[in-house]
Amino acid sequence: MPWLVLVVVVLVVLAVVALKLKQPEGRAEGYPYDKQALFSPAERSFLGVLDQAVGEDYRVFGKVRIADVVQPQRGMDKSSRQKALNRVSAKHFDFVLCAKGDLAVVCTIELDDQSHQERKRRARDAFLVALCQAISLPLIQVPAQHAYSVQELRATVLSALGQHQEPPAVRIPEQVVATPRVACHEPSDGAEKEVPTCPKCGATMVRRKAKVGSSAGQVFWGCSTFPKCRGILQEAQANTAESMA
Repeated sequence: MPWLVLVVVVLVVLAVVALKLKQPEGRAEGYPYDKQALFSPAERSFLGVLDQAVGEDYRVFGKVRIADVVQPQRGMDKSSRQKALNRVSAKHFDFVLCAKGDLAVVCTIELDDQSHQERKRRARDAFLVALCQAISLPLIQVPAQHAYSVQELRATVLSALGQHQEPPAVRIPEQVVATPRVACHEPSDGAEKEVPTCPKCGATMVRRKAKVGSSAGQVFWGCSTFPKCRGILQEAQANTAESMA
């Protein structure tokens, strides 16, 4: 029955043509992937403000594997080392701040959106916090918002790095959006203290605590107009000024 053979051949050809039409043009067989954006719109928006906040002395990298920042300690047996690697292999930091000169990692930044309220994400965040504390690497967690203040974000980053460091020179555009809340990790001991005025410009000052470096743990007062004015008073100096007033 030649006609039956002909029908089968036609059906096979039609099936092959249909499969090729379904496969996107130029797509190599065996590579079922599509490219995707590296950052979400919220992350892109935050990155633009972060770049302005850190200035030219630091470089920002995004979506950095934790395994590229940390490594298992030396001397671990093979099994323990593999377990340690497995805990970080599928995780990443949202943003990593590096020194411009040698690209040493000096700080990590997490942008927390609503998904971080989920149980699985909370467990991941808790792991990151404990990990960064264990290796003395500052971790800043910033709530995702519609707009950010460059000055407040800059103050948060410099506080995490230690205010004793000379801040990089940065020009803050006047048109940058709003002044929403960004955690600044200011100390609170419950005591009512008179707010001193800046010795350089006379503006009110903000009480802060250095997080890292040789000044870690020390409380100081910084000018509220920073970075326009970089006036600083140590806690002891402020107390002396109060007693003399």
